[in-house]
Order: sequence, then structure tokens, then C-alpha cells
Amino acid sequence: MRKLEGLTFVLTGATGGIGGATALQLARPGVNIAICSIDKKQLDDLASKLEAKGAKVIARLVDMTNGKAVSAFMDEVFEVYKKFDVLINFAGLSITSTIDNFTEENYDLVMDVNVKSMFLGTKFFVEHVDEENGAMIINFGSMAAKRANAKSPHYCAAKAAVDMFSDGLAMQLKDKNIRVTAMNPGPADTTFFEGRIPKEKRTKFMKASTIAEVLEFIISSETNVVFHDLMFESFDFYKSK
Repeated sequence: MRKLEGLTFVLTGATGGIGGATALQLARPGVNIAICSIDKKQLDDLASKLEAKGAKVIARLVDMTNGKAVSAFMDEVFEVYKKFDVLINFAGLSITSTIDNFTEENYDLVMDVNVKSMFLGTKFFVEHVDEENGAMIINFGSMAAKRANAKSPHYCAAKAAVDMFSDGLAMQLKDKNIRVTAMNPGPADTTFFEGRIPKEKRTKFMKASTIAEVLEFIISSETNVVFHDLMFESFDFYKSK
């Protein structure tokens, strides 16, 4: 297993439950972390926690659907840390709706947050990667990409696009020594489900910390191993379906 010390991590959409848990899982002395989000309060709080664990931290407000903002963020992070090792694209959004009530604006929002943000983050990260050292990109999909549901088919379609984009990107970037992984976890008990699924009905979901541990394992694996598409979920949840 490789050590994380000395690596630079860029986490986009980092203040969600899984993003925050992952940042805290990775944070330690000798690690460089750059996080971005559109929530200043949560961003500042997470940055303080990461620094308390000994990591060097850059935290910026960034709209991941805005190309100029994403490019400027990646340029700044690279200027400070001088290298990129791991990008994790966490940004995600779902809106529960039937097709007759689902607006064009909501369709664009779901696709932009889940797919366009991943495209932009990847595009401007790759520009700075040293091909000799290589890098890793982890794009967050969902089991919703594999198992459609009637409440948010547009979200399922967006996460399926994340999967296919990651697959093709992996082929395109392998000659640049960049490994690409699509993470497809089942539901986790985070604020992602607030307003849609009551807390008491999420008892069989995974914890965000569990997903963070899986991510640490993947990142810590030797660089001659590539994880293409990782599907996993709570066994209790799986048995209940």
C-alpha cells in the first residue's frame, strides 16, 4: 500500500456528507488538500477540521458548473502545491419529481451539477498532471446508475452518464498515466436525503465514513492497479429490497 503523505488531493463539492467524511479520512500531516463548495459556512468549518488534523488546506467557494471559476481554482491550487495526485469529483444533486412537474430548469440543474461539474473538474485538473508521475481521478456516480427508480429517473440518467464518461475517459487518459475510477455507492445516511427520506427510514443506509474508508483503500492501493467501476452498498439495505 502506498502512503498518503506527500500527496495532493483536490476534492470538488467537498462539503456534502461523503465529501466531508472523505476529506477528514485523508487529512494528516504531510498531506495537501484543496476543497471547494458553494457553502461558505460548511467550507470554513471543514477547512478548520482538516487543518486541526495537520493537513495543509486550500478552501475556496467555487461553482463547479462555471468553467472560468473551476479553471481559476485548479490554477491556484497547482500554483501553491506544485503537483496534482488525486481528484475526487463529489458534486451531486437529485430532485424528486414526476416528469409532468419536472421543469427544463431542473433538468439542466441536475445534469450540470452531476455531469458538467465532473467534466470541468477533470478538464482543468488534467492540464496540470505530470504524465511521468501520473494521477488518479475518482468520479462519484451512484447505484442509481445501475438500478433505476421512478422517483428521480433524471438523476439515474445523470449518474449513468458519469459512469460512461468515466469509462471513455479512462481509455483516453491511460496514455497520460492517469487512472480513472467510477464510484457507485448505494445510499448513505447523509443530508443528501433530507426532505426526501426521513431519518428513521435511513437506518439501513451506509455511513458516510464507510464510503470514505473504501476511498482511502482505493487511493492507497499500488499505482499499478486501476479500479474501473466500484459498486457497493449496505448489506442490510440490499437484503431489505
